[in-house]
Amino acid sequence: MSFSSDIKKELCDVHDLTPGQASAMMYGILFASRFEEGRPVVQTENLELMNAAVELLRTVFPEVHSGIVRLVKNSGSLYTLKIRSGYEKIEQRFGDLSSIGGNAVNGGDEESGAFLRGVFVTCGSVTDPNKEYHLELVLPENERSGALLEFITEHGMAVKETRRAKRTVIYAKESELIEDFLTYIGAANHSLEIMQVKIVKDFRNRVNRSVNCESANLDKTVAASNKSVEDIEYIFGEMGADWLSPELQETARLRVENPEMSLSELCGLFSEPISRSGLNHRLKKLSKLAEELRAARQ
Repeated sequence: MSFSSDIKKELCDVHDLTPGQASAMMYGILFASRFEEGRPVVQTENLELMNAAVELLRTVFPEVHSGIVRLVKNSGSLYTLKIRSGYEKIEQRFGDLSSIGGNAVNGGDEESGAFLRGVFVTCGSVTDPNKEYHLELVLPENERSGALLEFITEHGMAVKETRRAKRTVIYAKESELIEDFLTYIGAANHSLEIMQVKIVKDFRNRVNRSVNCESANLDKTVAASNKSVEDIEYIFGEMGADWLSPELQETARLRVENPEMSLSELCGLFSEPISRSGLNHRLKKLSKLAEELRAARQ
């Protein structure tokens, strides 16, 4: 089961909804459905959604009669819920569904969240957060997208819209915004799951940056050591070790014998204590002597 399908399965459990929430979620399902002959038609391959729509319709509009048509396809079953009679009862409460009316959703967070819950299970999706952060709502008819976008933004969630294949897509790509939306519609467990995935990703990124930084520093250390050894060997070959002062002789010998050591490690091998900066000064002096010898030989 996909991440998105798992969320919808959780949200389609409607048994604990209050009457107001049940009505608002039913409104969201109808609002996000396509229309045939002026009436909403709930069509889905998701059996949980179809069961939830039937249960809500019976609870909210017991006098409305509906029928389900099941079409078996190679990929599974396609369920279609159509209103047979009593649609005027739905119109009296919800209006023509061209906008989001205050009679159906009173503006409180519980009912507003339930309305968006119905919209999401009908036309929404969320990508697995291990791959990317992406939530979108694609209404079957663009005429209602503007009202939905305005409704969501008015409730503090700055979603955006774009066009795709003649459809208006309302979407969010920020993990925090997706978490807020899922929490608002009642999918708090999956919101927490996204947070946990993000924590793991952030930790891995920090580890990778640390490893890369250490690797880069190690590469610099090795390169500097190789250059020092090259300069020292040039001096030995041209002038001999005795040409150097006693402290530079010791420095040159220890560097050549321990090319893999860092400066801090090399400091511990000297007969007399020496600081890292002092050792670095001596190595720079050796490099300068080597450069002067090369210049004189040209």
